[in-house]
Amino acid sequence: MHEHEGLSPTHEMYLKVIYRLRQENEIARVRDMAKGLGVTPGTVSAVLKKLERAGLLLHDRYGAIKLTPAGERVAECVIRKFDTIRLLLTEVLGLDPETAEVDACTMEHAVSPATINRMEYLLRLVHSGRIDVRAMSRASSARNKATCIDCESLGACQAVAALTLGRVPHERN
Repeated sequence: MHEHEGLSPTHEMYLKVIYRLRQENEIARVRDMAKGLGVTPGTVSAVLKKLERAGLLLHDRYGAIKLTPAGERVAECVIRKFDTIRLLLTEVLGLDPETAEVDACTMEHAVSPATINRMEYLLRLVHSGRIDVRAMSRASSARNKATCIDCESLGACQAVAALTLGRVPHERN
């Protein structure tokens, strides 16, 4: 995560979206970002101003958005984390691509460079055949009595879902 440099997960996501839009369309615009992120153009503009002040992008009012070299480096770092995590989740842990995409998008902002490097090393071992992930898959399916099996089947943490917003139930002794 780049938080120590003043970048939040939102900032990282915006840089990643700009980078990808420029790769796909050769241009990134506020309206395309707003549509892709599910926010208003005003929200996008406010974040872009912060990123421009930080020296990570250049934005012509009502025009194209371009990453600076520093912005590109951050975006590439976030994309590297995302891709590595997504591959690990699908190829090693056997998650479906949709779940892996959502989880990787959340995790990319919290994982350290050291962890990403280890994940990449593990993926290289798997791809070279030195680690057989089928054995891992069999071991995890044999653990069907896992604590979170209900949560997994329902797609959400049931402990959190049981909470009433703002009120945490007290346990009785």
